[in-house]
Amino acid sequence: MAVPISLGILYGIWAPFIQRHGSPLNALQITLGVVSGLAVAVLVFALMRLPKTMPPELRAMAFGVVAGVSVGFLHSLTYASVLRSSGIGLTVGVASAVATFYYFHTRED
Repeated sequence: MAVPISLGILYGIWAPFIQRHGSPLNALQITLGVVSGLAVAVLVFALMRLPKTMPPELRAMAFGVVAGVSVGFLHSLTYASVLRSSGIGLTVGVASAVATFYYFHTRED
């Protein structure tokens, strides 16, 4: 429970501070932080509860998708182009999928 909650809190704090661009914090940015932090926490909690009988390739892909989408969304809050945000999200997603695939295969029971 500690990992999803910690990641959700960090993500929920990070998102509005990227969005505000030096201006004062407002209610919409707080809402963005709460909703995005909750979404990340729920997704990570669900991923960590995936059954161990599931193929490691599919589990690794799920972790990669969540990591890539969350980092791509954070980068899109900087008013970067959609193409650049998608590219960064895809890069992080592929790297996360490869790392978790390696982790799952080296620690199989």
